Amino acid sequence: MEIRRVGLERFDEIYPLLAEFNNTRMSRDDWRQMLFTYPWPAPSRHGFGYYVEGKMVGFMGAIFSTRALDGRAEPFCNLSTWIVQKEFRGTSVLLTRRLIEELAGYTLVGFTPAPTTCKVFLRLGFVSLETEQLLLFPVARPRAFWSALAGSFTSSPRKLTALLEGPSAVIYRDLAGCPRIHHTLLTHGGRRCYVVARRDQRKRLPVAEILYMSDVDFFWEHRVVAHAGLLRATGTALLAVDSRFAREGHGRLAWRVPRQRIYRPARPDIHPTAIDGLYSELMTLRE
Repeated sequence: MEIRRVGLERFDEIYPLLAEFNNTRMSRDDWRQMLFTYPWPAPSRHGFGYYVEGKMVGFMGAIFSTRALDGRAEPFCNLSTWIVQKEFRGTSVLLTRRLIEELAGYTLVGFTPAPTTCKVFLRLGFVSLETEQLLLFPVARPRAFWSALAGSFTSSPRKLTALLEGPSAVIYRDLAGCPRIHHTLLTHGGRRCYVVARRDQRKRLPVAEILYMSDVDFFWEHRVVAHAGLLRATGTALLAVDSRFAREGHGRLAWRVPRQRIYRPARPDIHPTAIDGLYSELMTLRE
């Protein structure tokens, strides 16, 4: 058994394995875009095929990006869609160790690992990034409601292009071509918060899962504005936020649901709160 780098040219060979996930919400084009034709700049666009006697028996997606952290360009790789035919899984674990060694220098992230995948990767040096998600209902104290009347929001591409600056402008430029992603700019009292979200489901309820907030404190202080803006953008006012981004006292009324995420930082000072959901499988994945 061996591992080979595989790209879009091998997609016809990869797709039958992906179909074994039985995710009826994901089309063939969704898989292709998620793994190989995502719109942002990337240092590479390949995954890893597991081969036995020239036949692909397994696959692991690797979604690459470069992110700015503390003024430095940091290489990231979101490992995704690990699947191996049952009779070859024991050997594949050994090869996966070599695969991770090949990605030395990258911060590796797993946003949607299965429980068995978590056990394997924790033995390979990954640590917990997240264990739960907060579901936030549009409930607020009267004072917060009246304060929200002074706020505003927009999802207009023309206005976002004109108003976003710095890192937010780069993110919008890179991800505006992702059809499942919604961009909203919140404003209150001269402050702004750029939010990127996707519409998904939790417990069969439609939610706007927040993947990025440019100002986390603003979001919690003016949550009513966020609910209103994301209702307009996504069609739902129920928000999902990973609990590592919570602020003390603001998540008391949240509905908490398990949400396992893992990562392997390239440097020890890359804290979990530095890891958001952008430039990853979450741009396309339909769970």
